[in-house]
Amino acid sequence: MSLSKENIQFIDNYLKNSEVIYYDIRMEMLDHVASAIEQKMEAENLDFYDAFKSYMVLNKKVILKGNSIWSMYSKGTILSFLKFLIKPFMILIGILFYFFFKNIDVTSYFSDSFSINNLFLVSILSIVLFQTVYFYIYLKERFFAIEKAGGVLALLYYAQIFFFNGFDKEAPSSIVVAIFFYLLCAYIIYFINEILKFNKKNKLLLQ
Repeated sequence: MSLSKENIQFIDNYLKNSEVIYYDIRMEMLDHVASAIEQKMEAENLDFYDAFKSYMVLNKKVILKGNSIWSMYSKGTILSFLKFLIKPFMILIGILFYFFFKNIDVTSYFSDSFSINNLFLVSILSIVLFQTVYFYIYLKERFFAIEKAGGVLALLYYAQIFFFNGFDKEAPSSIVVAIFFYLLCAYIIYFINEILKFNKKNKLLLQ
């Protein structure tokens, strides 16, 4: 027996009301629950609602337990980004950044009122603003697979405060500038890559 669109929507609403806030996690749970209920309906000759109630009584705690273990600052997120940094094309980009900032004194194009330190901070805040508007206002959904990348951006923000000496007027060295702009560029590429991976996975779940 296959579930109707109304049945699928019922399960989705149930998971929403159970505070499964991330769309991608909810879709994986929805796929799992729907498949299990279909099997139960066929095996025990039950209608949808009886099969749903019977299944959730036994499995609700186990299913929803996975919703409480996610963390933006997970070890897996950080390791994933670090592995991304050592990909051949990212190493090439890093080398290009190094030679660019080593041979061109970009700090001379800035002033005391707006230093390269400020540019890096504004760049981070602009990315945060874009992510917030795009996901919370335009899509109106939260996506864990994408939000978790924000943990990397937060670490870059705190690192730039430490290495760029906060609001000091002294310009950072060319190596420090190259490293931070390389990391920021890597984050943008990593973030886009996470979106593409999520979209591909989401299409498979919705088939």
